[in-house]
Amino acid sequence: MYGNKIDNLIKMRNAGINVPAFTVVPFEDAKKDTISFEYPSSKNVFSVRSSANIEDGSTSSFAGQFDTYLNVARDEVSDKIKSIVGSLDSKGVTEYAKNNNIDINDVKMNVIIQDMIDADTAGVLFTANPQGILNESVITVGRGLGEGVVSEKVDTTSYFYNLTDRNFYFEGKEDLLSPEKIEELIDISEKIKELFGEYLDIEFAIKDEEIFILQARAITTLNSDNPLVLDNSNIVESYPGISLPLTTSFVDLVYSGVFRGVCARILKNKKELSKHEDVFLNMTGHVNGRVYYKISNWYTVLKFLPFSNKIIPVWQEMLGVRNKSVSSKEKNVNFFVQKMTYINSLYELLSAPRNMRKLNDKFLVINEDFYNKYNENLSPEELVSMFNDIKDKLFACWDITLVNDMYSFLFTALVKSRMKKKYGRSDKEINDYISGISDIESMKPVKEIIALALKKDELNEADYQKEKTEYIKKYGDRNLEELKLESRTFRSNPELLDRRIEEYRKDLVRLKETYESFSREKKSEEKYDAITRAFVKRSSLGIYNREISRLNRSRIYGIVRLIIDTLGVRYKEAGYIEKEDEIYYLTVDEVLSLATTPADMKDKVNSRKEEYKLYRELPAYSRLIFSEKEFNKNHARVNAYKKTLSDNELQGVPCSAGIAEGEALVINNVNDALDVKDKILITKMTDPGWVFLLTSAKGVISEKGSLLSHTAIISRELKLPSIVGVKDLMLTIRSGDMIRMNGDNGKIEIIKRGLE
Repeated sequence: MYGNKIDNLIKMRNAGINVPAFTVVPFEDAKKDTISFEYPSSKNVFSVRSSANIEDGSTSSFAGQFDTYLNVARDEVSDKIKSIVGSLDSKGVTEYAKNNNIDINDVKMNVIIQDMIDADTAGVLFTANPQGILNESVITVGRGLGEGVVSEKVDTTSYFYNLTDRNFYFEGKEDLLSPEKIEELIDISEKIKELFGEYLDIEFAIKDEEIFILQARAITTLNSDNPLVLDNSNIVESYPGISLPLTTSFVDLVYSGVFRGVCARILKNKKELSKHEDVFLNMTGHVNGRVYYKISNWYTVLKFLPFSNKIIPVWQEMLGVRNKSVSSKEKNVNFFVQKMTYINSLYELLSAPRNMRKLNDKFLVINEDFYNKYNENLSPEELVSMFNDIKDKLFACWDITLVNDMYSFLFTALVKSRMKKKYGRSDKEINDYISGISDIESMKPVKEIIALALKKDELNEADYQKEKTEYIKKYGDRNLEELKLESRTFRSNPELLDRRIEEYRKDLVRLKETYESFSREKKSEEKYDAITRAFVKRSSLGIYNREISRLNRSRIYGIVRLIIDTLGVRYKEAGYIEKEDEIYYLTVDEVLSLATTPADMKDKVNSRKEEYKLYRELPAYSRLIFSEKEFNKNHARVNAYKKTLSDNELQGVPCSAGIAEGEALVINNVNDALDVKDKILITKMTDPGWVFLLTSAKGVISEKGSLLSHTAIISRELKLPSIVGVKDLMLTIRSGDMIRMNGDNGKIEIIKRGLE
């Protein structure tokens, strides 16, 4: 009625939002020679602001065109109203109207008289980052009145708040807002969003800790029609923390090739495949040095599958996807293609076990062939040729592992559903039954390293070195964070194996007990009907093949790591980089091109090192939603706020039965995890290499994960209590806390807080 500025203030006031008292002077009254109005209160100082009927609109904002007056004395209000109405005739307003095809005669200048808030701090809250991050609010605040913030007359601090994780960092000289005040502002903004929509620009002032909302208007510059959703569910298990450019670019390369392959299997239609090429080739992304699924593209692919509305929830559960929202956008394929995808999908799923056996056999040949041909004196051209050969051979068949993942997910879901509905079984009983997989491949590296540690005293030095060399040949690529190419493994750094063996040997009694538990034959009770046993058999086979492929995947990365390490030596010798390991600050394309096109990469490496210093300071967000294309942050400096919660009870998904009580050890960086013996490990996620740590621990709890995550599978094999999918775990439990965990029902209790 009066224009968005006034209308919005009225709506907020009526909704209980704390808005300073105000009164409205309609244009018809404001343009009179003698203006009649009421003051909003008995105060003596006011703000007098414009509110034209088309100001702050969706197509035109007139931002900065009309006059605003602050700290106006009571006897000066009438004059300021006249000045605001007179600004309609200013040159700037006239030109703005002309440029936006607006008839100036249609503009009605209403005026707001509002109690002046003598703010301690004031600023603007954007409910979405105007740069294009839809789930990140930005609060920019400075000391004094908001005018100083908007006009950049005072130093400001900006807080960047991820709405998914409810965590933030700030950039600025001083920390002006307490965590509690930030949470209060975010909560108020959520209420205002219910009135006006998702993406708003909200001005606020704070006086004596009380928040006043001065105005709210829509952000008109954001495009949210087709958002790009990046989510780290499951993939963070393989790429925890920061990954350097060589790893992130290699991940993009691998996933693009593998997903194109699996979509080719399902579609079997080159014309249809080419239509969706941009989706298939963009399944992963990397932001601020961290790896994500482009989950919006995953849903596009999953919708090609039959019964996708049933499959997607299963996939979400097995990957531990917490945010279950799915784009409503439907796939655009004709009836015949859709029916063929159903037939092809069913055929590929049923063929998964047979194709996984073929893949394993093929990989063993490729792996042996590589090590027969490799030597450390190969030229860059020869090394690049070997890299391309491996890529071409494996991309042609590795996509079957994704089909097997879906095979595992579906049959595991069927087992859980049938055992709950038909037999009334609990999660604990179901997990115990599923874990009856004998000789799981992921356990072999730890079984053999324990065996080597136990018999070390029986071997002379020559025999010990021989067995150690044989172990590295078979399992040298399995270690903590093994899929990050820059990580060091037993193969690249054999001294790491010596260190691990010595850690195990500190408790030979426990080591022997662990080894004996591996050797015990598992009992398989055939107490369920034939259909249930059939589901269990297929679920177990899928999980078994999944673990084989993951161990072989670590070997593929070991091959690539060896090629890159050797290229690092060559490129340092050629003067392209200062140090051998700086090669990991280059991308795959840059590394490959250097073999034939020499270039000095030192400046580029140093620039990326500086970028990564910033990335390491930024919080690790689980989900980022971009309005269009993803981008990296760029700040002069940041201060990450370490949020803590005080709850004494948490709940997660029980994955391995048993009750454990002991001291918590929070692990943010696995390389710092030196003494894990008899501790309950608290972590964001685990990767396959964690099996070496879990052997010495009392239990493990992770914030991420699902029934088929490595935390779950390995802990069940080790008979180690485990709980996954615990919301806010890393914000609640601290190292030194005494905790009790129940792997039967997923309950976690903090018995006693440790020393802070």
